[in-house]
Amino acid sequence: MLSIAFTFVFFGVFACTFVCGMSGMGFTSQAGWPSSGVSHVRIWDIGAAWNQIHQGPGVYDFGVLDNVVNQALSVGAKITYVIGATPRWLAKYPDQPYYAAWLGPGSNSMPYDVNEFNNFCSVLAQRYKGRILYYEIWNEPQLADFLYPYETAELNTLATMTSRAYSTIKAIDSSVMILAASVLPRQSSGGMSKATKYLDAIKAKGWNVDAFTTHIYPEVGKVASDWHNMLVDAKNSILSYSPPTSKLWVTETTYNLLGSVIPESSAASLVNSTYSYASNEGVQQIYWYAWDRPDLGGLQINSGSAAWAAIRSHA
Repeated sequence: MLSIAFTFVFFGVFACTFVCGMSGMGFTSQAGWPSSGVSHVRIWDIGAAWNQIHQGPGVYDFGVLDNVVNQALSVGAKITYVIGATPRWLAKYPDQPYYAAWLGPGSNSMPYDVNEFNNFCSVLAQRYKGRILYYEIWNEPQLADFLYPYETAELNTLATMTSRAYSTIKAIDSSVMILAASVLPRQSSGGMSKATKYLDAIKAKGWNVDAFTTHIYPEVGKVASDWHNMLVDAKNSILSYSPPTSKLWVTETTYNLLGSVIPESSAASLVNSTYSYASNEGVQQIYWYAWDRPDLGGLQINSGSAAWAAIRSHA
């Protein structure tokens, strides 16, 4: 799956000695992408979420997603697509609060009919067979922006959706990987004590994932060793369940999110230390968030930045 030259044993499987083929990136716009150097693209907040495609029963608009998929493939990237954000017409709670403004009302609800979700998965997998290689089932369920209420019934629905996606998508394209929703070790997001409620739910359904995912956003001012501590917390919490897979991906990360801009003079060292820690813990993939978003502060990732030069060196 990865471009590897050397190996070491991680949880009984082979992985890279050095973190390679891991210049993963999240893009929030189709403008200004680099022509090379991105090994993986995660499609989430770029106008192609589930609720932005699935217009009604049997009605789909894949225009934006087609364009993003084609663009990712044109730069030689492998694609992860996040299946998340319930269409309002399908939402169990279409008028509840806390939803992410860019996704709109109902997007943080579970659907009232899982069969419609399954239909979407089927159409999606048929359309993008051989092009989308990884499907991540939901984004950050610990946050009310993306799942509310965070209660047993809703998490059980999400676990059912994960199980259905696993069987439906793999029946169409057996080569794909199904990824669990991202757990959040940051304490302000509930930490791993909150994440265990989600892990309990997908365990009860038999797991039905090929890898786990986490989002690591150290608090403003924190450094790579703090990033490492959060990763270890997520990893150990997942492993405490003795799941059938130990693969772990970091599908979003950066430093100083919404804080001050990290100086160019220290950006490369911070990025390289992150990859070193990830390699030591056996992480198989890292996606940085996000490309060319100076409004987010922190690491400046664009075609001329020190952070990007360091990231692409791990492609």
